[in-house]
Amino acid sequence: MNLNLIIDSHTHCYPPEVVADPANWARAWQEPHWEALVAPANKPSLQGWATPQQMLAAMDTAGVTQVVLLGWYWEHEATCRWHNQVIAEWVQTAPERFIGFAAILPNENVLDQLESAHALGLRGVGELHMGIQKFNSQSLAWQSLAEWCVAHGWPVNLHATECAGHLHPGRVETPLQDFVEMARAAPELQLILAHWGGGLPFFEQNPRLRETLKNVCYDTSATPLLYELEIFRRMVDLVGAEKIVFGSDYPLRVYPRRQQQPDMTHFLQEIQKNAALSSAECDAIFYKNMNRILSGSAAEA
Repeated sequence: MNLNLIIDSHTHCYPPEVVADPANWARAWQEPHWEALVAPANKPSLQGWATPQQMLAAMDTAGVTQVVLLGWYWEHEATCRWHNQVIAEWVQTAPERFIGFAAILPNENVLDQLESAHALGLRGVGELHMGIQKFNSQSLAWQSLAEWCVAHGWPVNLHATECAGHLHPGRVETPLQDFVEMARAAPELQLILAHWGGGLPFFEQNPRLRETLKNVCYDTSATPLLYELEIFRRMVDLVGAEKIVFGSDYPLRVYPRRQQQPDMTHFLQEIQKNAALSSAECDAIFYKNMNRILSGSAAEA
């Protein structure tokens, strides 16, 4: 199955000073959770790295048209602001290929952070993590962020931890009910829940909940590390292809036993060959859904 257009809605980018020594960089910036994830002490890291040129080459090899460069869920506002500058610089290297989302810490300065990110040319928020960044659906800062994003047509990507699964270093819960309350309180806000929403799609079988979650969609990032490939067919049957957006989590090494370096191609090939999706479903998941979501932020800009 050949796809003409692909948007990867979930990638990350880091500059050379981070890549050179991620553990010491994290300690200098006081970002212990990120260090635990990307530089574990007693086992190889799953994290890979890429320069803008390497990411563009990987995109060309895999046939990816555009990528969303997500910010990280940093524990300090200063790190978020620094990362947004990095993302904006990447976007400037290839503005037709790279789309930048903002790293934001939902705190008392959230509106200033959003305005600063907007001035940099970024077009959405995320990836956020309520457990690491200490906010929830009742937080005033989150509510201010949601209101601002609705007004500006910005989507928000939120990390979703699987609600039942294996324990691993750095695992922090993200209660599914909080996602429901976020959607209920701001029904016009476009939410993208990473990693298949941590299991939330199952609960859309409740028709009342389905209506509440009408503007929530789910990205496919890190699938090979979490689930069997059959999840694509099962999730389409649960919630419909129109609620799923393709994300790879590049440059994460999602096939660590076969990948020494990050790669976009293998995951895409596996989906196209073995996920039992129709051409129309693939078109929606790989391009149309995210293009529709991004159209709001493009119109606002």
